[in-house]
Amino acid sequence: MTRELGLRLRSLRKRASLTQAELAGLAGGSMDQALVSRLESGLHSNPTLSLVADYLRACRASFSEIADLLDQYTSQPLPVEKQGSEAVARVTDVLPAQIGNQVRNYDIKTTVARRFEGKPPLSSEERVKRVVNLAAAASRRKRLDILVNYLEGEIGHGLAATDRQYLHLLARKFWGALSSTRGRLQHVRLRRMARVVGEGVAAHVLSDKDVRLVRDRVVELFEKMEATGAFGAVTPAKPYHRPTALERELRGITPEMLNRQVAVGMGVSAASAAVETRDRLTPERMYWNSWLWSLVSDAHYTLPGTPEREKVLAEALEKCKDKELGRRFAELALDGLDCYLRRK
Repeated sequence: MTRELGLRLRSLRKRASLTQAELAGLAGGSMDQALVSRLESGLHSNPTLSLVADYLRACRASFSEIADLLDQYTSQPLPVEKQGSEAVARVTDVLPAQIGNQVRNYDIKTTVARRFEGKPPLSSEERVKRVVNLAAAASRRKRLDILVNYLEGEIGHGLAATDRQYLHLLARKFWGALSSTRGRLQHVRLRRMARVVGEGVAAHVLSDKDVRLVRDRVVELFEKMEATGAFGAVTPAKPYHRPTALERELRGITPEMLNRQVAVGMGVSAASAAVETRDRLTPERMYWNSWLWSLVSDAHYTLPGTPEREKVLAEALEKCKDKELGRRFAELALDGLDCYLRRK
């Protein structure tokens, strides 16, 4: 910066047809010829604003003559950003080229984005920590991709391009379910994995056997990597806090409303096995679940075999697109509701 500034000031002095001694005299004693020489040659390491202003005034020039140099200087990275970039470079240099380039680009984008958003720069330690975590995640994804490529050969070489894409998607879904349930109760993980299995079977892209094969291989790889500490320490999950009666009341949920929701949910669950079949598409399953929820909600305060119950059922069947199937689902749901209310 000082060398470029000195060259620019020298050109301004020559434009004004002044020697160094003449300029020093016009400056009014704030500088001598030796100081002018050091300033123009870039040897004056920290020229003050008043010194540069006196030089420009003697040349009959303005700060607009050096505005581009000042803008160029102020747009340069801060010292803390340079230190962080050097620390990140020491980490990325020892990583594989592909992963190193990914995390380096991420670090650059993050640094530039914070600068434009007016946020303070991150410390070197924080930038290195983020880069290490990102590199570890990229390495895990790489191992998962290797596993999926192996599964393509194990399931069959005749898979279409769309089938291979779905295989990758299914493996990532299993991986995400495992990652998101680290440190959680076992039944939470089993429920999420079962949900992914159901989605894979319902998609009718892979066979039931292949979906479970993908699940078993992903679980095997995940457990091996977890045993070697590839995921780091488990973040402790927040303990579940059951709302008290007062908290529910403050939220506007009365005990009667809560009991009604539970009863309706039990009734709909009684018919879910008949609704959630392989040959029924997701939009249709959503339609029937919504229809059953509305029916059981209306039938909650009626007794079986009464005219009120028959009226609720008849009104629901009038809105149903398949009355025969709707009646079968309704019988299962209402039986489940009545059983729950009797046990209660």
